[in-house]
Amino acid sequence: MNELQSLGEGNFRVSSDLTTVTVPELWAQSKKLFPPTQASSISIDVSNVVQVDSGGLALLVAWARWANFRDKKFALHGKSDQLAVLIENNQLEKLFYTA
Repeated sequence: MNELQSLGEGNFRVSSDLTTVTVPELWAQSKKLFPPTQASSISIDVSNVVQVDSGGLALLVAWARWANFRDKKFALHGKSDQLAVLIENNQLEKLFYTA
């Protein structure tokens, strides 16, 4: 199952791959989970993500934009080497505060 879990206080965890196959379900879940968040930042733990493709990267960009439009900081935690390369190759380092 593709899942985005709320850990409370603006912290979330992705428990699936970030691919064009998983994006629609993860996007739908985020539309329900993100709006009630009162925290000043959105932090996504992606340490369980094994595979990432351009669709998954686009979802992360959409989430970062969602946070930005609401004056919330956006951070990724536990990124894989594959995700780090995708971010770097697409010059998105400034969009994602990656820790």
